[in-house]
Amino acid sequence: MNKIPVLCNILLLYFIVIANAAVGLFAYKADIGEVKQSGFHKIMITPALAARSNTDFSDIRITDDSGRFVQYILHRDQPVFDRKELRIIPLVSIQKTYQGNTQLILEISQDTIPITRQESYSFVIVMRKADAYRNASISGSRDMKDWYAINDKIILDARSDKPGDECAQVLLLPPGSYHYLRIEMRDKGLVPLKILRSGLLLNNSIYGTYTILPAPRIVQKDSSNHKSYIAIHFDEAYPVSKIHFAVGAPALYKRDIRVYDTSGIGSRRIAEGVAAPGMDSLMLSGEKVKNIVMVVNNNDDQPLRLDSIRAYQLQHFVIAGLQQGRHYSILTGNNGAAAPVYDLGFFKDSIHTVAEEIIPQDPKPYPIRPADRSVRRNIASSLWIWLSISIVLLSLIWLSFRLIKDISNKQQ
Repeated sequence: MNKIPVLCNILLLYFIVIANAAVGLFAYKADIGEVKQSGFHKIMITPALAARSNTDFSDIRITDDSGRFVQYILHRDQPVFDRKELRIIPLVSIQKTYQGNTQLILEISQDTIPITRQESYSFVIVMRKADAYRNASISGSRDMKDWYAINDKIILDARSDKPGDECAQVLLLPPGSYHYLRIEMRDKGLVPLKILRSGLLLNNSIYGTYTILPAPRIVQKDSSNHKSYIAIHFDEAYPVSKIHFAVGAPALYKRDIRVYDTSGIGSRRIAEGVAAPGMDSLMLSGEKVKNIVMVVNNNDDQPLRLDSIRAYQLQHFVIAGLQQGRHYSILTGNNGAAAPVYDLGFFKDSIHTVAEEIIPQDPKPYPIRPADRSVRRNIASSLWIWLSISIVLLSLIWLSFRLIKDISNKQQ
């Protein structure tokens, strides 16, 4: 009998169990405080809270002063755009890959959509509303044979509280670079989201409700290659949706700008646009980034003098029913947490919130304190259960070795 496969299977099962045991722990806690009025409250997701949460906020939980979870509705604001400015991109094909993903191929025709490199455009995806989201990627091609990455880390979110049965998501893509775009939804065996149409949109026709992010550190270097490199450093990784810059000089200018995410190893282009009088903002996809570099092409002109740069996230909040006199908190910081499913979501159209919005305190590391009795009991109980399971599994490993050894001795 071969000992190796048996031992490997037992160890694999053991580590899977141990990994699942850690899923229920949260790293941060933000106090909401005492509620002054009973009813449904709008609780803002502040930049500090967003920085410590998953990108899709799936790990956010609201707890009361007895440690019980409170159901809520998540509202993720989306950019609003003028539909008259949306230039529809025809759909060429839709197909399933052998991995089970859904691919949509779109054709950017210069005859029907006259765009130029000098204009700044955004890519709009209009979807049928659903209580679901999908990880996706976008690539481009000139001949539908060779495909190149544009953005391999986006989230298509069909959840929206706005009226109607449609919702839209705005992504900044390099305009005019490719004749074909390919959207690939990683469905993981699930049915895909319903994409109704997509198109290109002028940046200056996009607006929304934004929350300013903490001021970043700015370092500008004007190089001899006629380009300016502007490094933007945040203390945390924030979901940046817009960058606004104020140009002090010259009075008249028009410069191409590319934006790169340098948070990890290497750099990745995440936005592209034009800076000109009246065009002083760049739209980003809302991915969490910590370090950004803006590259400004000055050509033969003097470098731009930037007086200030501000970054924003789209406004996000949760709606929860809170009771007067009770204390509540928000738990977050759990990479393995899935988004909760509550019955409250079916009644979101009939819920009326109180006028006062709640801004939670900044999240702090979440140690289990004596005051958190219910939470402490639940976690302690879970740890004892998993410790018992671990002991049982280790016992099985020991017994398996004894059994294999006895069988080997008998065969000899």
